[in-house]
Parts: sequence; structure tokens; C-alpha cells
Amino acid sequence: MNNKNPIKIMTNKHIVGSLALSGLLLAITGCNNSLVNNKPPQALDNKILSTQTDKVSVPKNDSKYIAADDSASTPEGINAVVNANNQFAVSMYQQLNKQPEQKDKNVIFSPYSLSTAMAMLYAAADGETKQQIQKTFHYPALNVLNPNSAALHKQFNKPNPDYKLATVNDLWMQQGLTPNKAYIDTVQRYYGGNVTNLDFESSPEPSRQTINKTIAAHTHQLIPELLAKDSITTDTATVLTNAAYFKGDWSQPFSVRGDKQPFYNLDSSTTAVTMMYQLSYFDYTEDNLVQVVALPYKGNDLSMIVILPKSKDKSAIDAIVNTLTTAQIRQWTDKLESKKVNVKLPKFKLEESYRMREPLTKMGMPIAFSDRADFKLFNKNLPLTVDTIIHKAVIDVDEKGTVAAAGTGTIVISPVSASYNAELEANHPFIFMIKDNKTDAILFLGQVNKP
Repeated sequence: MNNKNPIKIMTNKHIVGSLALSGLLLAITGCNNSLVNNKPPQALDNKILSTQTDKVSVPKNDSKYIAADDSASTPEGINAVVNANNQFAVSMYQQLNKQPEQKDKNVIFSPYSLSTAMAMLYAAADGETKQQIQKTFHYPALNVLNPNSAALHKQFNKPNPDYKLATVNDLWMQQGLTPNKAYIDTVQRYYGGNVTNLDFESSPEPSRQTINKTIAAHTHQLIPELLAKDSITTDTATVLTNAAYFKGDWSQPFSVRGDKQPFYNLDSSTTAVTMMYQLSYFDYTEDNLVQVVALPYKGNDLSMIVILPKSKDKSAIDAIVNTLTTAQIRQWTDKLESKKVNVKLPKFKLEESYRMREPLTKMGMPIAFSDRADFKLFNKNLPLTVDTIIHKAVIDVDEKGTVAAAGTGTIVISPVSASYNAELEANHPFIFMIKDNKTDAILFLGQVNKP
């Protein structure tokens, strides 16, 4: 039997209209029960860990110790972390589209959620394991990654009257095991991580329920069960979760008609959909192959970028996916200019679940999933390995861009007859991303193949 303690990582994302939720789970379990301390929990001198479900307090003897410490961040460092996130976003998007089971399915995931959660695991990695994770996620050096990740964490969690955006990191550890203090300090200091002791060994099911309730609370009950039954076992040593929540209105609400319009799906079938309409000034550009429009959310801090191939042929969007780069995205966004555009976008709801082990292995980090993995989360030299990474995502887009608007009465409008500079009719597969306008960080990325 393998003596490695498998690390199970799950991410969960729920985006509704202009609502987004994300989460990640890292669970370290083991086949060898001797690796789990059977003694009662020991009190630690530095009070790093809480007991049961109490959250950790910041050490009071360190006046400089603050959650999400961005004091060493720089504009260049933030840009490096954002570039890493966006490069990973494109690479993962392309890899997901290559998966045999993907075929004509819709795509939706959160690169920011995955990248942030893996950054916390990366902080515990060593040797070749660390090198492979770094190359896969394009991370800068830790002295750049940590404080500038903290800066993004603080920015995204800052209260805003126009929308709600929050990210929460939690580290759950088997009581009785002594954690690596440097690692705990990193999770708390730079990622605002809450650290909690649970008794996985004696109470795996209550522990699972505690974690699920916490994630449900972080996501306003829209992700009620991140961890499936039996996902926490008596061998579990550590669980790392990341949850993100975004909810906001469109800057200007769309209108809808009472009739259905055809959407030409990727598999050549058609679906009758409710189209949303808006004739207004949008940032817009086009070339010979695509149309690109930025749909702002209220406050203009965040936008949904829609990339629509001009051709309905499957080969058209396949070509865009295969050749997509961060440089291409920047080229499109740099060319955006305000134009009067007649936008026609379908209301759509996507829900997808991914097992990330195979994509991440193919992207260059197989060692993390093998018995050669090298992670240092505890003072005791426990052999640890990543077992599974599961990412779930949901997006629900409507005319108002809010969860509350879903299922409400529609506004019947007449066909538009006014003049405009361009028309973008998304009645066939298109790519979309929700990004932060200040940093250009891609928070969510997806592809509508069949609404």
C-alpha cells in the first residue's frame, strides 16, 4: 500500500448572472494510519491552531503580523501575479477543451480560485515538486507571489457599494499534529487564511459537515455541499478550502423579448433561447475573425468580455481556442473603443465539474500526484501527495445580472430600429471572461457551446 498521504483538492465555483462563487479543497489523507497522531490535541506555545471549529487568532506578540500583509507589494509584483494567473487561465482553458469527455460541453472555471488555492499549497512544496507547480502556474518567486497575492486578496475583499466580491481561505488540520509554523504564518499572513483544528480521525463525517457549512456560509448558501459524502476519511490530515463570491448588477440592465430565438450549438443542433438586448455605448473591437465587447458591471470595476467568432462553424471557435494567448487577449482589450453597439446575448446557465488531476499532469506537474511529491506542512516528516483536485462551476446570466432577477417577469420590447455602429449577435458559441478592470486579472473564464 502507498505510504503517501493523498492530498485531495476540490474547487467549487458558482456564478449567477453577475454572481460568482468559487472554492478549493485540499485534503491530505493517508493509507498508513501511523502517520496520524492518535494522541489528544496538544496545546501549541504560539497558539497557531484553534480547537474544533474556533478560528485562529493572530499572535498578539507580533504587532506587525496582519492578515493579508501586502506591505511588500509593488505595482510590478502585482502585475507579475496577475500575468501568472492569466497565463494559467489560458493554459487550463485550452487543456479543458482537449479533454475527451469535454467534447461539445460548455466550459466554466475560475483560474483565480485555482491559482490562489494552489499558491497556498505551493508555499509548502519543495524540490522538483515545487519546480513543476511553479512552471504549471507560472508563479513568480515566493517573495513576490506572497505579498502581491495579499494585495489582490485585500483589493477583492474591500467593501464596495456597487457589488459584492469576497474571497475566503480556510486551512483545516487534524488535531494533535504539529504544523510547520512557517507554513501557517504564510497562509495567515499573506492569504488571510483561517486555521481550524478538526478531528478527522475520530469524526470524519462531522468534520465534513463543518467544512461544508463554512463553505455554504461563505457562498451565501449557493454551494451547500462542496465535499461529497465519504470525501473526508479517518486518514485525512489537512483540508485547504478557498471560496470566492461575486454578485453585481450590469451597469445598464438588458431587455428581453417574449419570444425565443435559435442558438446554433457547437454540435450543430439548435436550442431555443431567450435573448437579451441592449443598444448602448460599449467598449468594442473587431477583426476579420472575431467581435469583442466589454459589458461593464455597476461601478465599472469588473467587466464581462465576450469574444464571438464571426463564423458559426465549429472550426472557427476551435481555431480561437487553440491559438489563444494572453498577448492576444491584451491586443483585443487594448483596441477596445467606445462605440454604439446593438448587443444580443442569450440568457444562459452553465454548470460543470472537472477532475483536475489529468489536466494539471499534462500541463507539467505529475510529481505532485505521485509518491515522489515533497510537501512540508507538518514538523513531523509526513509523506504527502495530491490525490484529487475537483473543480465545480456554475454561471447564470440574466438581463439584470443578479440572482434575484432570475425567474422574474420579462420586459417585452419591440425590434430595434435605431442606428448604431456595430451589432454583436451571440447566437452561436462564444468565449466569455469576467475580469478585474484595474489589474486585468481574469477571475472567471468560460465558453458557451450550448446554453
